[in-house]
Amino acid sequence: MEREYRNIYKSARETAGLTQERWAEVLGISADAVRKYEGGTVFPSDEVVLRMAEVCGQHIICYWHLIQKSRCAGKVLPDVKVRTLPEAVLNLLVKIQDFSKQGLTDLTRLASDGKISGEEVLAYGEAIQELRDVVAAAYELEYAEEAE
Repeated sequence: MEREYRNIYKSARETAGLTQERWAEVLGISADAVRKYEGGTVFPSDEVVLRMAEVCGQHIICYWHLIQKSRCAGKVLPDVKVRTLPEAVLNLLVKIQDFSKQGLTDLTRLASDGKISGEEVLAYGEAIQELRDVVAAAYELEYAEEAE
């Protein structure tokens, strides 16, 4: 699945409620750099993104930055959505329960002989996907928004 996190740097600025000029001042960069980040022509450094996340209070920006910046990260990190804290907790519980029901059973059976045969490939793939869903839900809990 292709991931899109367009304008995450603009989103961070808007969350902070700042103009491009004021955002640049707060981050210690030029307004021109802010325009380039928001226009997608340049990626900010990790240090600048960390400051953005701290100022706007959305640390998920760092996660999305990694995915945008690195094709490798985009291939191995799960899609993570911003959820409210209650949503994130319930989602994680459901994903763990789903995995516990079938995924653990499948993985235990598949691992018993140390090999994945041709007929086991589908079950293995499904179990791994369920496990990835658990990991994504855990990240969503970590980045959940608290009620104001």
